[in-house]
Amino acid sequence: MAALTIFSNTFRLATSSCLKKLGPTSICKATHPALRLWEPGTAAYRTHLPWMPKTPKHQVEIENLTEEKEKLVTDVIKEINKQIATDNVGRLFAVIHLCGKQFKVTENDIIIVQGYWPPNIGDTLKLEKVLLVGSTDFTLVGKPILNRELVSVDATIIEKTLSHTKYHFRMQRRKQYRRLHFYRVQHTMLRINSININGDIDKRKEVEGLDRIY
Repeated sequence: MAALTIFSNTFRLATSSCLKKLGPTSICKATHPALRLWEPGTAAYRTHLPWMPKTPKHQVEIENLTEEKEKLVTDVIKEINKQIATDNVGRLFAVIHLCGKQFKVTENDIIIVQGYWPPNIGDTLKLEKVLLVGSTDFTLVGKPILNRELVSVDATIIEKTLSHTKYHFRMQRRKQYRRLHFYRVQHTMLRINSININGDIDKRKEVEGLDRIY
């Protein structure tokens, strides 16, 4: 009986010492690649994570357009310029950036700008941050915005008012604390008068990015 007790005690000490040396992190490192970042030599700043695809060291060459593709591009541009010259583009739509938000608008649309905005009623504005202009047959996409001489979106301020009454309720449990705050937000309503494409799309009247900082 004494020999069995001594054997069990020695076996328990041996297993506990082995488990302490291994530890949970060393066991998990084999299965979880994220824990390998804490290894010495890899805990510093890394430009590549193990679960992300590696970036190739060689430069990737972009193939030049073939003659067929170049001809197709020129034909499409000529057709679009022809539609613009003959005013056969239909009803245009645009995506504009205004006061930190994006709006998809067409002619005679009314949009609401929330918060304080300086323009007064009757002011005419030219919205220059145009991200996209499209028609039934084509779409012009900016990088990130279109040339301000190519596309013009005109709008007029028609009303400045307040929103409906909103409320903000705060409560702390078991503290007899309840606060109900009512407020209204300023609204500015403007109507989109016109969306026009001025001239050919392949001719730049100015250098983008150098004439004006947006």
